[in-house]
Amino acid sequence: MKKILLILLAINSIAMFSQKVIIEEKFEKDNVPLGYNFLSQKNELVIQKGKHIGISTNREIHELVCYDSKGNKKVLLENAEVMNPDFSYSENTFRVIDYAKMSYSGSTYKFIKEGKDSKKYDVKEYYNYFIDDYQFNIENQKGKTFSKINFEKDDLYLNSMNLNTNKVNKFKIEKPDISRLVGGENVKYAKDLTFSVMPKKENFELITKSINSDYKSMVLYRTVYNFEGKKVKDLNYNINIKANYLMYCFNGGGQIGYNSNGFPAFEDDLNINNFIIDELSNEVYVFGLIGKKDRSASYFKNEPLGYYIFKFNEKGDKIWESINMISDKKDFNDDQIISKLNAFLTIQNNQLIFTTGPSLFTGKDIMHYSEIEISSGKLISSSKLNYEQIKRASMMTGTRDFLLSFMELEKMKNKAFDYAALIMYNKDSKFKKYIDSINSKNEVSFNTIINKEGTWLIESDNSTYYKVTYF
Repeated sequence: MKKILLILLAINSIAMFSQKVIIEEKFEKDNVPLGYNFLSQKNELVIQKGKHIGISTNREIHELVCYDSKGNKKVLLENAEVMNPDFSYSENTFRVIDYAKMSYSGSTYKFIKEGKDSKKYDVKEYYNYFIDDYQFNIENQKGKTFSKINFEKDDLYLNSMNLNTNKVNKFKIEKPDISRLVGGENVKYAKDLTFSVMPKKENFELITKSINSDYKSMVLYRTVYNFEGKKVKDLNYNINIKANYLMYCFNGGGQIGYNSNGFPAFEDDLNINNFIIDELSNEVYVFGLIGKKDRSASYFKNEPLGYYIFKFNEKGDKIWESINMISDKKDFNDDQIISKLNAFLTIQNNQLIFTTGPSLFTGKDIMHYSEIEISSGKLISSSKLNYEQIKRASMMTGTRDFLLSFMELEKMKNKAFDYAALIMYNKDSKFKKYIDSINSKNEVSFNTIINKEGTWLIESDNSTYYKVTYF
């Protein structure tokens, strides 16, 4: 009878959690998890393993191990001494830099494409972007990049190196139409007019935005080029809201720096909104916040009222728009420092998950999130989450930890969450039951990756074990 009971308990446990343990390992001396990369298109997780050296906060990576959602394992790199791995858009190629104990990088770097190493390149030849076959920069006629480019007056060039032949080319490229961005009814930009660069699988895009001075409408432009510098196509996505105003916030759409008072500040006007692309359908989702006042990017504060999401096909035809208000006078609708206000969007199964709220270390420990039906834009549900921030000496405390999580829930003082873990704990009963089942004397940190196909949970006490579970 006891044996039957044990079997029934085991079956019930499987039914309760119905998730896949991808990996569970103990920390070993000089062989610990140092970080991870998520490959969103392949739905795979790469664990960085290696060791810490002396007082350095740099992480000496010896091995990169990739796992798919079924738990299949593939070693991408071994017996190495590298740091700072990053992956191409296709996720078939990655770049690593030789380890340096006390500086940002070593003297050389290389690419690994489908298991094969490239030659080593001097860091003086370092390019900001790469895809499988090219590394490249966008420069002006003087070879300057980023903020040193005067987008209105300078010529633009594609400076690229073919990774198969190591041949370097420099092509003058046709700039996106400047006249549609400045003058007329457009805003006077708080900073110099600029663009962002998006590497794709076989080409790249320059992202620009035309913002109407009434802050009720804007156009997002994606100008696509090949690696001979030729313009392939020009796509545009029109956003128009009838009430209130488009509002700047931290959404990943532009660059953030710091002002003379040490506060985060927008480096450009691209933070008016951002977009994500469904890579299977090429459908585009443009999202941002709605504010009470028509404020420029240089203005310190605004009063957020809600958010918008517009769905388009690749050509720019609007499929639907979803404009939703958030009623939270106490914690959200009052004046906010806009550069400290977050807004993010992700796809999960047949839903969109939108999150917004003051960033960490602002003194307001709340987050709003909504679930939106992906086919119609219909609002499914909205929730407000309250949390407590873990008190640390500074944001730099624990930079040698495998996982960094700064949020706690009431009566769960030994469990630390990131934003996505809080959302899944609130919305997914299986996820919640699993978290509640963990008993540890040490503080356990949780990082969560919400993907279109499922959810990855990475947990560790940062000293004895780490575990990856897929829901």
